[in-house]
Amino acid sequence: MAQLNVNLADVNEKDAEGGGGVIIPRDRYLLNIVEGEVKQNSKKTGDLFEFKTEVIEGEFAGVKVFGNINVTHQNVTAQKIGQAQLAALAEATGIGKANLTDTDQLLFQPFYADLDVETYKANNGQDKERMVIKKYIHAGNANEPPPSKEAPAANDNKKAATTTQPNPSTARQTQNGGSAASGAARQMPWQRTA
Repeated sequence: MAQLNVNLADVNEKDAEGGGGVIIPRDRYLLNIVEGEVKQNSKKTGDLFEFKTEVIEGEFAGVKVFGNINVTHQNVTAQKIGQAQLAALAEATGIGKANLTDTDQLLFQPFYADLDVETYKANNGQDKERMVIKKYIHAGNANEPPPSKEAPAANDNKKAATTTQPNPSTARQTQNGGSAASGAARQMPWQRTA
């Protein structure tokens, strides 16, 4: 037996990676990145930005969503897609793609994103589910409906998700000064005044 010299009493086991995490309905959520680092990918074919986000409003506040974005990659297409995702994230936070020089700038900056559920094969061969970021919401795509508002495709074998809208009278103010309630009057992160 190996002696453990750590105190796990204050560790939140829900932060464990690889377990699939909490599954919430497909929809648009306000998130922020709580940790992140750029590191070499496992196949040593490029660098990726690996990060952990957290939902910061509504009934699912506190739910963690893990992600990664290719920053550089020997495959030109993978690099192009990754850099487009990074640019969309910078725009969604209000930092702007021209101003992003360090991933630390993205920490604790609120942004909206469409979340979806992805099925993957675990190491033991079993199918598992996890939440993934499908789209970063910025000025260029803010008028597109969230995924739960779209009808499922005829052959995707998914039920249409139902969501409830927050009560505007109880919506809290978000970090960027906008209301957490849904609606056209909501201020998006890229609309913040300096």
